[in-house]
Amino acid sequence: MNKAMIDELQQRVIAYWRQVLDDPDVEIGPDSNLIDDLALSSLEIFVSLMDMERNYGIRIPERFLRNMTTPRGSAEVISRILSQNGDADVHL
Repeated sequence: MNKAMIDELQQRVIAYWRQVLDDPDVEIGPDSNLIDDLALSSLEIFVSLMDMERNYGIRIPERFLRNMTTPRGSAEVISRILSQNGDADVHL
């Protein structure tokens, strides 16, 4: 997956977290921590990760979960899984 696609994926992840927070004006940057900065509960994060799996047609291995605490980390993990699955050029 090229840098432009990863950047687009990161923006989609940020938009998704805004939707979860139900606040289109909330300030979310690539390195905003889901728990510390956005005050999401572990249940909200868990449900959201399941939703991302469904949306992107992937399974997120448990070993990657600790890397998904920011939008940048989430985008990197999703990108890596899509690339491993042979979906590197998937339409986002």
